[in-house]
Amino acid sequence: MPQKRKKVLFVDDDLSFLEVLKNLMAHYAEGQWEIFTAPDTGQALGILQENHLDLLVVDVHMPVVDGLQFLSLLQRKYPNILKVVLTGDASEHYRAACLSSGAELFLEKPATAEGWHSVYMALNGLASLHPEEGFHGVLRRVGLQDVLQMECLARHSLTLEVSTNSIQGTIVVEEGRIIHAEAGGRAGETAFNYLMSLKGGEFSLKPFVEPAARTITGSWEFLLMEAARQRDEGREDPPLPQADTKAEVEKAVAEIEIGAAAESADSLKPKIEEVLICSAQGDVLYEWQCPQREARISFLEFLSQKARHLAQGLPLGDFERLEVHDARSRLITRIHAHRAMLVRTSKVGPTPEVG
Repeated sequence: MPQKRKKVLFVDDDLSFLEVLKNLMAHYAEGQWEIFTAPDTGQALGILQENHLDLLVVDVHMPVVDGLQFLSLLQRKYPNILKVVLTGDASEHYRAACLSSGAELFLEKPATAEGWHSVYMALNGLASLHPEEGFHGVLRRVGLQDVLQMECLARHSLTLEVSTNSIQGTIVVEEGRIIHAEAGGRAGETAFNYLMSLKGGEFSLKPFVEPAARTITGSWEFLLMEAARQRDEGREDPPLPQADTKAEVEKAVAEIEIGAAAESADSLKPKIEEVLICSAQGDVLYEWQCPQREARISFLEFLSQKARHLAQGLPLGDFERLEVHDARSRLITRIHAHRAMLVRTSKVGPTPEVG
């Protein structure tokens, strides 16, 4: 029986680009794709109503209804369609907005033939994950170990994203083998065991994406058994000693005072407004006057992830510190393998003398 062709729709307001893109993707697909194109969202919706699509690829910047608005509409009317953003504006702002609006992938339009072939491979791999038939539903009281066992037994390739109020983690499975896990500042089996120990949260199954490093080599059966053993024993990571926490805060405050004295031409002095120190798992180790604690934790987790990406992409050593300041305030964050810290200060004038 011949393999069913995948139906893929490209939406872009540049007609000449659409024509080139259609020919290029048809060349790579070698007859395995049925390709549709639409210069605006109105025509795209018409194609959607008449065809059962496997994949929809949309640009961000389009007139009348832009890509972000279109993604939100698709998420409401066609939630089961796999959606990809292909754009020349690959800013972090649009990436985050598109992924939160339902896009499975956010890709930048490449400038080379090799880049376009990589785009095709990513799109084809995603379209191959679209289920032809089966059941859809919601499972209650299901554990991560149950999900992983089912996916590994089926020899699937996927990315399992796990989140709680304080942490986000990832487990990568390739053809039924668990090859990578990360959570907070940890990776490998340590991160995997920590995620398996979580008592609650949310998870989602995403398409397989090759991780920056393959940190796990053991069999999934052994990994699940070991994680269950550690969970039953109630093993926990040792808390950060209070002395280390105090020293860390004092060091950051000293840096703030030195920096303020070096750059200030007036008599303004730093006043500490808030301090927060978290473990690699997002647990609060020390807190002082944090009115938006959850937002600060999310920011530190985001910064820790970006720090790891920078360290992997640039052979310049570890990213350790981010500092932001204006005329009246300063914020310092420090990123380490096992913890992250945020200190915010404001600048105040000297206390007036009473004559």
